[in-house]
Amino acid sequence: MANRSARGAFLAAYRAALRSVDPCLVTERHLSGLGERLEVGGQTVEIKRGVRILAVGKAAHGMARGAVSLLSFRLVGGLIISDQHRPSPHPRLRVMVGDHPYPGRASLLAGRAALALAGEGHPDELLLALVSGGGSSLMEVPAPGITFDDLAAAGRALVTGGVPISEMNVVRRHLSSIKNGGIARRAGGRPLATLMISDVVDGPASAVASGPTLADGTTPEDARTVLADYRLEKRMPPSVMAYLESSRSVARPSIRRPYQVMADGKEAARAARVELGARGFSAETPAAPVVGEAGAAAREAMEKAGAGRVQVYWGETTVRIDAPSPGRGGRNQHAALVAAGRLAERGRGVFGGFATDGVDGESDAAGGLVDSGTIERGRAVGLDWREYLRRYDSSSYLASTGDLVVTGPTGVNVGDLWLVAG
Repeated sequence: MANRSARGAFLAAYRAALRSVDPCLVTERHLSGLGERLEVGGQTVEIKRGVRILAVGKAAHGMARGAVSLLSFRLVGGLIISDQHRPSPHPRLRVMVGDHPYPGRASLLAGRAALALAGEGHPDELLLALVSGGGSSLMEVPAPGITFDDLAAAGRALVTGGVPISEMNVVRRHLSSIKNGGIARRAGGRPLATLMISDVVDGPASAVASGPTLADGTTPEDARTVLADYRLEKRMPPSVMAYLESSRSVARPSIRRPYQVMADGKEAARAARVELGARGFSAETPAAPVVGEAGAAAREAMEKAGAGRVQVYWGETTVRIDAPSPGRGGRNQHAALVAAGRLAERGRGVFGGFATDGVDGESDAAGGLVDSGTIERGRAVGLDWREYLRRYDSSSYLASTGDLVVTGPTGVNVGDLWLVAG
């Protein structure tokens, strides 16, 4: 009964976290009271003529809806680039679907369209960029001399190589014509403001979607260092290494434009904690976000978990996949299965690992919700949980034990939410 109560509360807390970062609502709140001026990051942006919108990322549709509700009478054009096809909220907003988690041909078309939009229209028109997590993959244009196939291969090596998202994006930025301020450079001197919903853990705003409007100040040498640290040079296509070592690859300064982060994983964790408190649970959020390798992070979280309270983590971990034929799963499901082993040893507790975008890795699930009986339920149907971990097939195991959480795409992304009760 204790497990059942906690499981229900964890799912309610996950839903509350998603509501708190609803992209339409947070965008509407930020733009409310809009007149001839837009306040972004403490700066005032005057709206002299019309507005063009570039919305990109998993929250693009929601953010665009929020903006259109207040800017429709000023809207002269725009583009929504997301991972899902949904109806446009305005006839002047074109919808394009990019590829995720790896850039594909659709991402290339979307990236070219975004660059074209940034250079269109009257020079006094405001370009309002609405940027959210996932944009790194959904729109892309390779740097000169790098083929799209080589760029995609480099991306796959980074994702499967256990590279933290912040360092992964350092490399991605320097292989792209659109990331690291590429949209801002194409916009030139026209007014540009950026509103963001962040999936970045303790990183700068320029890391969200690899900074299409914000250069981060890193250098090609920084990108090469990341590849060396994770021993990925030999997994990179030759054209990528040649470009990073060439004179064409340079640091990319850009004019600093006003920007503001409207919502992030900390806000989602706060909402989850409030919901748990309303349901009678003692909950707290550790000061440090959850990062690093998913299995190790899960074991550490379980060691810190105590009876009578819930730890609410936000952040994003990684999984380094070294199995020749991995199964289905993601970092949250992998962590949940690791935690299930520890919970079985304790004979008590619940662990929930949820992707706020509703898509955890290579699976159709948002994550896993396990308890002290998960391993026994697997054993009852002839499953060895350790073998499923070795095969990186956590999704199949959790589906068999009834511990898989499936929501479908949520339309937002602020990283991961972990709830731990010891």
